Amino acid sequence: MAKKSADLIEKKKLINNKTEEVDIQMTDVTEPEVSDIENGLSSSEVQKRIDAGQVNNYVAKKGKSIPRIIVDNVFTFFNMLYLGITVMLALAHSWSDMFYLFIVIPNLVIGIYQEIKAKLTIDKLSLITAPQATVIRDGVETHVATNEIVLDDIVILKAGDQIYSDAIVVDGVIESNESLLTGEADAITKKNGDTLFSGSFVSSGTCKARIDHVGKDNYIEKLAAEAKKHEAPKSELLKTLRTIIKVVGFIIIPLGALTMYIEIQKLTEGTMSLWDKIIASVPRTSAVILGMIPSGLFLLTSVALFVGVLNLAKRKTLVQEIYCIETLARVDILCLDKTGTITDGTMHVVDCIEVKNPTDFTIREIIGSMMSAFPETNATSDALIRYFDTNKVLTPVNIVPFSSKRKFSAVSFKDPETNSSIGTFYLGAPEFVLTDQYEKLKSKVERFASQGCRVIVLGHTNTGLKEGQSPKNVKAVALIVIQDHIREEAYKTIDYFKQNDVDVKVISGDNPITVSEIARRAGVANANRYISLEGMTDEEVADIAFEYTVFGRVTPVQKKVLVQAFKAQKKTVAMTGDGVNDILALKEADCSIAMASGSDATKYVSQLVLLDSNFASMPQVVAEGRRVINNIQRTSSLFLLKTMAVILLTIIYLLLGKFVKPFYTYPFAKPSMLMLIEIFAVGIPAAVLALQPNHEKVKGKFFINVMKTVIPAALTIIVGHGILYALVALGIFDLSQAQFNSIAIIITNIVFLFVLFEQCRPWTWWKIVIYVVFLGITIAAYILSMANAFNGAVFEYVQAVNLNTGNHEYLLLLFCFALASYYILQAFKKMLATKPKKVRNPYRKQI
Repeated sequence: MAKKSADLIEKKKLINNKTEEVDIQMTDVTEPEVSDIENGLSSSEVQKRIDAGQVNNYVAKKGKSIPRIIVDNVFTFFNMLYLGITVMLALAHSWSDMFYLFIVIPNLVIGIYQEIKAKLTIDKLSLITAPQATVIRDGVETHVATNEIVLDDIVILKAGDQIYSDAIVVDGVIESNESLLTGEADAITKKNGDTLFSGSFVSSGTCKARIDHVGKDNYIEKLAAEAKKHEAPKSELLKTLRTIIKVVGFIIIPLGALTMYIEIQKLTEGTMSLWDKIIASVPRTSAVILGMIPSGLFLLTSVALFVGVLNLAKRKTLVQEIYCIETLARVDILCLDKTGTITDGTMHVVDCIEVKNPTDFTIREIIGSMMSAFPETNATSDALIRYFDTNKVLTPVNIVPFSSKRKFSAVSFKDPETNSSIGTFYLGAPEFVLTDQYEKLKSKVERFASQGCRVIVLGHTNTGLKEGQSPKNVKAVALIVIQDHIREEAYKTIDYFKQNDVDVKVISGDNPITVSEIARRAGVANANRYISLEGMTDEEVADIAFEYTVFGRVTPVQKKVLVQAFKAQKKTVAMTGDGVNDILALKEADCSIAMASGSDATKYVSQLVLLDSNFASMPQVVAEGRRVINNIQRTSSLFLLKTMAVILLTIIYLLLGKFVKPFYTYPFAKPSMLMLIEIFAVGIPAAVLALQPNHEKVKGKFFINVMKTVIPAALTIIVGHGILYALVALGIFDLSQAQFNSIAIIITNIVFLFVLFEQCRPWTWWKIVIYVVFLGITIAAYILSMANAFNGAVFEYVQAVNLNTGNHEYLLLLFCFALASYYILQAFKKMLATKPKKVRNPYRKQI
């Protein structure tokens, strides 16, 4: 906590310092060449800045380039190991042991192809959601891409806009939210001469601003560059894969070197040079190293993720952060905003009830004048304009635009004929506008709310507007009843989440009674459990987070607190949103989903963007996430079993060779002896399973889930090898090294086939075909090899166990082990099974 506070203070210092720098430079702004407010830059001035490189062309969210994708895929730690092994095998003329190249090279090509294809798809879709800037050039308002902004451009900013470059306000007043920079959610009023920082966003108001910095000179870019130095991966899957690389990499080198050393020591012929001994030891050493590399794991993980990206793109969903697919699979709480999610964002006025009008102007004239005074519109104001129209009967003096924190907008007017003050009119939530007068109208408001309607009040006071002052002595002039339109597909979509164990929470700034009724109509479970968060502290909000389903009168900060409270109970939270009031919660959520029709700032912070702004796409999005992660877990078990089994077998055989006689070496004497397991028990089945449908909810930690399969299977393999070694050591069997290798390899393969059997569950006809085919190929290969149907150069896995020699006791041993291994495997799984512990809510201490 102390570190977080220190970081926050440091960020504030940076911003303060930045402001001082800007203030010092403001004297240059008045030079004749710099743009004026009304006309902006001329075309020649824009071109001059482009030629000077003063363009905002640094794109923070730009993905990898195609050359970078190729380099990153080719020059990996494991690929360098493959290269070293290939060179050594070539020097040893052991060409038949290079079979792994037929796996590694196609894997590499497929991985590069899929990543490039996903990149091109994302780049294409990103153009649809790319933010546009409104600039004034040659005296005309025009729209340009944000990366085409130049220094000194005059830009127009309105509520919901992301501030894409450092700028100085030159006209108008806005409220800027700098929470993404400082961590503080309070909106900051920005007037003429104040600095706007890139990375913040406009929460209310409209202004003109002069661009002060572009590209890498922007404050957010400097902050991001510094943050990247200390950035830790957020994805559990990514963390696990990186850990596996480190651990396996740490083990491979010493075990490989030790194996080679022992192999060299065994070659005592005096005629052999040291180089010849090194070459002779290459096959067994390379077999050890190749066995320890989880070769296809990283490829299949990447391919599964990129295929997921492509599948989501087909469903009109833009993935802005690839590992958010993992989070989708784990979602157990989905937080929805009512407007634009359950409803389609369109509204219409159904009634206007006059209470008491103290002026000589009609309701239509008052609201029409207010709508004309506001520089920007939203869904509510659009509905009011359709009903009341706009006019300029009254002259605005001061304006307070709507914000989700205030829950109201206001305009003070004067009479254009007499120039006398008419007072101030407020438009917003009755509880926030009328304050102590609300009780008089509460029953009427709640009656409409219980019908699923929104009620806003037109209020009046004789006093003028003062900055930061809450409404006082406001009297109700009229109640305006507005109805939202519920999406036709909302009920079916929410029912999907109910059936898939995802709790739906509805969080809205509207009256909780209204939201509750709309949620009930949309099929939200327990929609009658609603509460207003008006006036609640953060601790109080956290305490009641799990007690209610519908939350009304929620501020942007309270939305964030609710998400934090859910996460504190180890829930995986997805949040949907489309407005600036959702940004703080979206940033806090494990998975953030924005509507393409929403504000630029909302899309900027979100990991997923629904391009058709259709909530009905959500089930497909979640299902795709589950398919990807469930299948990665299944296939990872196969690859990591091979890695763990080889590591343990290598260590055990090295120790047995030191202390036990007779001495049998590691049974996989050559890389080719791994071929059947590598291809038909791991590689191809994993590739097929990785692309199968799988919509089960993902539970538990990725690494723990995988290890629950890997450890019992690896121990079963060790037990099998141990029993075989004991039978030989006790003299029950008399086996040559080649015979020992053959039986040990078959024992290992049997366990892999049992693990593959379990990973194919739940069974489908396609999985049955896959398993039967690979099982048949494996059995046929061993039978043909044992019967000497092929030369040993082709099948040398079981070269010494010949059906024609009468070694039926070996076959009986294998049959007994095949029968027992399944039960041994199940016994180890039960021994290692653990029950999840209940998590106590620590959130109160975090507030």
